[in-house]
Amino acid sequence: MHKTELIRNNQFSPLLFCNVEVLRYLKILGLALITVSLLYLMAANWWMLPDPVQLAIPMLILLCSATASIYFDQQEWVRQSLDTVSGLMLGLSLAMIGQIYQTGADSYLLFLLWSALLLPWLYRSNIGIFVMLCVVSQLTLYLYFKQSFWMGRAEGLYLLGLNLLTALSFAYAMRYYALLRFLFIAFVIVISISSMMQFIHHSKLIYLASSVVLPTGAAFYFYRKHQALEVILLIAGLAASVSFWVFELVENQLTNSATGLFVLAVLIFGWFALISFALNRIFPQTKFSVIPLALGAWISGIILAVLLLTYWEAFSILMGIIFIGIAWQLLGQQASVFMHQFAYCLWICGQAAVLIHTELLTDSIVVVWLLQLLMLGLTTIKRMHWSILTLQLLMTHALAIVVLVLENSFKHDDMVIRIILSLNYVIFIGIFLTARYWQSSHYQKSIFLWMIAMLTGSAVVQALTGLEHWQSIGQISFEQVLLFYILPSLLLFSFIWQNWQQFSEKWLWLIPVLGLLLILLGYFEIFIIMLLMAWAVVYQQRMIQALSILLLIFWLWMLYYNLGLSFLVKSLTIFISGLMVWCMVYGLKQVRIRSGQEETA
Repeated sequence: MHKTELIRNNQFSPLLFCNVEVLRYLKILGLALITVSLLYLMAANWWMLPDPVQLAIPMLILLCSATASIYFDQQEWVRQSLDTVSGLMLGLSLAMIGQIYQTGADSYLLFLLWSALLLPWLYRSNIGIFVMLCVVSQLTLYLYFKQSFWMGRAEGLYLLGLNLLTALSFAYAMRYYALLRFLFIAFVIVISISSMMQFIHHSKLIYLASSVVLPTGAAFYFYRKHQALEVILLIAGLAASVSFWVFELVENQLTNSATGLFVLAVLIFGWFALISFALNRIFPQTKFSVIPLALGAWISGIILAVLLLTYWEAFSILMGIIFIGIAWQLLGQQASVFMHQFAYCLWICGQAAVLIHTELLTDSIVVVWLLQLLMLGLTTIKRMHWSILTLQLLMTHALAIVVLVLENSFKHDDMVIRIILSLNYVIFIGIFLTARYWQSSHYQKSIFLWMIAMLTGSAVVQALTGLEHWQSIGQISFEQVLLFYILPSLLLFSFIWQNWQQFSEKWLWLIPVLGLLLILLGYFEIFIIMLLMAWAVVYQQRMIQALSILLLIFWLWMLYYNLGLSFLVKSLTIFISGLMVWCMVYGLKQVRIRSGQEETA
């Protein structure tokens, strides 16, 4: 059968790992593990090294990475990665000089020199160096005002410098690194909102100017470029910033009552509706003009939820049901984008009112969880937006954990943790066995985000509690065997069973072998994350891809950091892991080459 057909039949296929992009990520992972093993070896013995050696190491790495970047000039991602390492080594070299020779210089001078030394690296396109320069230059500006005591005496001058530096970085990014535009938009909005909060408290015009001028200028730039989404995001952020000031002015006129909250919700809704109306007149051909309106609908809905939960008490259950009914009717119609967002907001507000006051009246989490299951079913039937279903899945899962903790009296906290983690594995097994059905559904992204949330929760729990199976070898309990061995083995078996015909290619067995090794280490979650990452790369799901990569980095850190081994053995273990990943890449490349030859024949 053709490879793409096999993947289409079951998207959790081992053939995902044969994709060119996935293989590239695995090569980077292997290289990163080998590099980290060497750095870990140096860090573990750092204070035993003589000062000249400490100073020479970052400089030697700088020289090697800079030379290698010239050699790998044709491979863009390799060159940019090496240049970024060079930039980091520049900063580390300066830090080592300051530490060894005790120069006594202020920190801002180190960052200033680092910024100056980064500039020559921009002669070639390098987004990593540019981002580093932006961060370091902002730190330089902040530390200068902080350490020279100008922050308290001339904070307006700092705001002027902050806005000018951000504007220069923004202008350079728009010319050479337009991919960073949304990151800069977010930073500009943060500056605007924080400056507005300062203006409300201190009533200085410099804060108002800092809040308004930069986002207005950036919006005008994008307007001249006919980039509607960027303009609308900036205007929405500016509107949110100005909203704090406007409603601070009318706060004294509003009584601290249900009527006051209701009037505030109407004012917010009207303010954002007016902005959306103006944007719609400016950009009549785009649908993005409803973004401020949707934002206003959510803020108004949250205020209404506070109104329900604060003033109406038990009557809130009835009002919550009415809100849910109105939302159900609105979602059943061919309504505008705004009406859909407003309906979602009413749904969440009504649901919160019903669940919270039901718990207050019945004092039973089980009843609340059953109601949440009903809401999850209604959300699925109504085919709501994937973000709403994701929220419902997370709420249902969280309430199930609360039920397990509060409604049962376990002897030890460790047993509660093991049961919760075992519940995650049971859910994973069910998800894998039903993958053929839900992966082609409207809620594919919701289930993947739910899986990532469970994996994140497992990582946090194990990091905080130090729950590891290898620490208690010899006195291991049945719950530990179930959690660390039986359930992961069942999950790996379900993966092999569903893709049995693909494993006729012997090199693909490297994938379950890796899974088996991770089971022995007690970190099978890493295998699940790698599978999620491979799926996201192949199907170009950027958000899932980014989240899975970040989660993979955290799990790998936790695995090697928590291993109860000496520094030398730990470094050797990480090095061998990197070599194993590279061996797996080699084997999967053979599968790709062979399948390509068969398709050509």
